[in-house]
Amino acid sequence: MTKRARDQISVVIPVKGHPVLLDDAIGAVQRELAHGVIRRIVVVNDGCRYEETRASIAAWQAVLGEAMHAIEIPNAGLSGARNRGIDRALEIDPDIAGILLLDADNMLAEGASAAMRQVLETYPDKDWFYPDFDFFGQKGNYVTEREPSLLFHAHINICEAGSLIRRRVFEAGIRFDEAMRQGYEDWDFWLSASRKGFRGQPFAQPMLLYRKRPVSMLSNSHDVDGELRRFLEKKHSWLFSTRSLLALEAEQFPRYAIIEGSDDTALLCTDPERGETVAIGELERKLFAHLGDPYSHHVPAYFVFLREGVTARLAEARVLRNFLWNCERRSTRRNWYPDYELFFLDSAEGSHAIRNDAGNPERAADGVIVSLEQLRRIIVDRDANWVRDVDRVPCPHQVSSWDMALDGISQPKPYSDAGNEVFRNFLFTLLRSRYRAALSQRWSWREPGGAASRAMASEIPRKATSGGVVFPLLKQKGRRDIAFVLPIFDFGGVEKVAASMAREFAAAGDRVHLVVASDRPIHRDVWTLEAFSTVNWLPDPSTIDWTGPEFLGTAEPSWGNAHERADLCGLLSSMDVVINAHSGALHKVADRLRRQGTIMIDHEHLLERSIYGRGYGPPKLALAYEYAYDLFLTCSESLRYWLGANGIPREKLCPVVNAPGYPLAPSRIASVLKGRRSRAKANGPLRVLFMGRLDPQKGVHRLVEIYNGLALRAPSIQLSIAGQSVINEAGGGFGFPKHTRMLGAVRGPEALTELLAETDVVVLPSLYEGLPLSVLEAQRCGVVVIATDVGAMREAIEDGSNGFVMPEENCEELFITQILALDQDRALLQRVSRAAERDARSWSDAIQPLQQWLDARWEGRACEEAQAPFLSSEG
Repeated sequence: MTKRARDQISVVIPVKGHPVLLDDAIGAVQRELAHGVIRRIVVVNDGCRYEETRASIAAWQAVLGEAMHAIEIPNAGLSGARNRGIDRALEIDPDIAGILLLDADNMLAEGASAAMRQVLETYPDKDWFYPDFDFFGQKGNYVTEREPSLLFHAHINICEAGSLIRRRVFEAGIRFDEAMRQGYEDWDFWLSASRKGFRGQPFAQPMLLYRKRPVSMLSNSHDVDGELRRFLEKKHSWLFSTRSLLALEAEQFPRYAIIEGSDDTALLCTDPERGETVAIGELERKLFAHLGDPYSHHVPAYFVFLREGVTARLAEARVLRNFLWNCERRSTRRNWYPDYELFFLDSAEGSHAIRNDAGNPERAADGVIVSLEQLRRIIVDRDANWVRDVDRVPCPHQVSSWDMALDGISQPKPYSDAGNEVFRNFLFTLLRSRYRAALSQRWSWREPGGAASRAMASEIPRKATSGGVVFPLLKQKGRRDIAFVLPIFDFGGVEKVAASMAREFAAAGDRVHLVVASDRPIHRDVWTLEAFSTVNWLPDPSTIDWTGPEFLGTAEPSWGNAHERADLCGLLSSMDVVINAHSGALHKVADRLRRQGTIMIDHEHLLERSIYGRGYGPPKLALAYEYAYDLFLTCSESLRYWLGANGIPREKLCPVVNAPGYPLAPSRIASVLKGRRSRAKANGPLRVLFMGRLDPQKGVHRLVEIYNGLALRAPSIQLSIAGQSVINEAGGGFGFPKHTRMLGAVRGPEALTELLAETDVVVLPSLYEGLPLSVLEAQRCGVVVIATDVGAMREAIEDGSNGFVMPEENCEELFITQILALDQDRALLQRVSRAAERDARSWSDAIQPLQQWLDARWEGRACEEAQAPFLSSEG
């Protein structure tokens, strides 16, 4: 192959309906033939009905001879005509370097040949070259992206169809989609090429004279822009997903600038675990470069100024990403425009809490958050006197505020700069900057056309979530991200089940995330948050108000306007798996997340029962949203049967039968059982315990009658209650025997284990239940359980073997009789105790069916990562 052949290209011109304008197009190419870069023109008559078109082509054929090749085809549309021209050009000249596409109503600019030779030689690793625009007809001079980005190509078509494309792109099978007849087929072409790993490069000059008319195919495309974009998003789901767009954003366009303490550096990041540290001076330069030319230079969209040590404390509590997400969400969704926002961080005991409005207190803020637009207004409109007031308390400026209180965090260093002071110092740096003069300069005479302000990089990932603010979590190669979504996270059974399942997933190598879909505090036990990589709030109080419409007698939350739903999608859409544990809010976006590729699982625990005996609660809402979930988990087989009988397909049901609600080492279990057997020989007083909330569901009024009956008939039996009343925390309002030990709430694995080690019998006279964790915890420690025959009790208790199940009718007397029998027959007590410990369950066994199901579904995700290798990175 000669060097001349390697440098030569062909020009493909499809024509339909432009016989006169075609003369201009071919004439402009003829002018460039003399430079030796263009070998041949291929003209495709796409079934044009004008005889004048054929005459024009024939006339030019006579003039150009072998330098032109013409074909006529039945009308195939613009894409089809281009494809036929491309195929014929490659067939005639298989050694050409590439093909330039030229529409029949446009013209090559003078000097185009020399520019094409230059880019082919200068950028051998680039696969296509796209021009700037100079319009004629209607005036316009547009600049395109100087540093092409796949992220911005997902937002706007940055490449004109009239580009120079290397032969290797076509040899890879890339062609124009002939089904696209309304426009954007060139955008689709570039995205298809990008998926194969090909990349473009700007000419950085106008190669075409682009004929601009008020009505054209392109203007018609804009009329159906939404429809065409939806088509592209569906076809190129490999790109238009949160995972892809977030990875592309993080690679080149960090979303946050975090300046902490008196250090002279800033962390630029999207995911705070994958950031780049730059000097404050470099951030200053980036900021003014962007303000001077926003189409060429990027700077983060959000600036966060923090007291020294705040990021470490937030990271230790695993809320750092959620802090940044809430900063961005508050900035995006507020209905007024403060000058900036204050953040306060406090310590708490036993819980994490978030508050949406912290007022304007007389204390320095631990953080200040300001958007790029707010910062621009300050730089342009404010003076030094305004900046000096930034660290006054209370703040004299227009501010909003919020705070977090975190359990177990240490206090910041004394006398460290507050967030207000860090912010003030940075503002003075900007006011005194040598770059401020750049704001009064115009850096380009061309208008942005195929270019977008770099400031909107953080908004592009929102395309995948209907505009929702996207959680800043980047993927880790080969690891699943699994989120558990709960309406509250207290000390209840649902929370303990979620924490236990999270431990098993984390042990298997998954990253697990907790999302509380409300502004309620997160009450943590010693172990319940250990397995979660991130802890998060969607702090909307209306997610749990339950005042919305009813389905089968169960109300939904009123929460769920368009922005709220979009933001919950944004919070969860980077997850591979989302498990809903009784969040009514999540139901409203489950189908949207599922259609975006997230595996959606609903976990049901309990069908509640009203005082009139009517069933209600989360399983009823689950029936309403059956279509939105891939799988339904149940805490018991009986609940699985109920859901199946009420309309959920059998194939979508998977029991994850409950196991004990907190982890306990085998050595500790052995120690408890050994102590129990040793004490059995002493034949001391029988120890009876009720463990749970003192509320109607747990049968508290039945319990009063049982305990009073036992006190009368066998006063030596030791009676204890571990739990708090929903009416009276002391429990005295229920009329229990005076010698009943009221232990209050007993929390933490060791305290619970000690309590169970000192107990012989647990009673649970509930009106309704799922499969109570307290039963399973007691059995693991060899405690004999006596319970009413409700819920799935018989799945854990085999009556007379490892415990006792009582019918509800006249159950109080039956409880008393059975307890007295065990008091008299200690051999029976020991026999049932040993059976209970033998039948104890584990979460590793319970979760195995779910893990197998997920592993089977997960195989397809590896293919996705292979097709778009930028999706995952090591971390």
